[in-house]
Amino acid sequence: MGLGKDQVKFVGHGVGLELDEFPVFAKGLFMKLEKGMTFAIEPTFVFPDGAVGIENTFVLWDDGVEKLTLYDENVIKL
Repeated sequence: MGLGKDQVKFVGHGVGLELDEFPVFAKGLFMKLEKGMTFAIEPTFVFPDGAVGIENTFVLWDDGVEKLTLYDENVIKL
């Protein structure tokens, strides 16, 4: 997200008391995920004239992840 020197290079982050917290999902960062962690995955592409992206929130359980976001994921052209 962002452009040029202001660009951040992550695709997801933890969700808790703060909106953006650990773990951070980014190249070169390795953090152990634990059962009960809640996190958002938000791949976003930013261009000089706009942005496109999606954000879904998940919780990790012993048998995998549960999607918490209840929203239609179809492409919407504005």
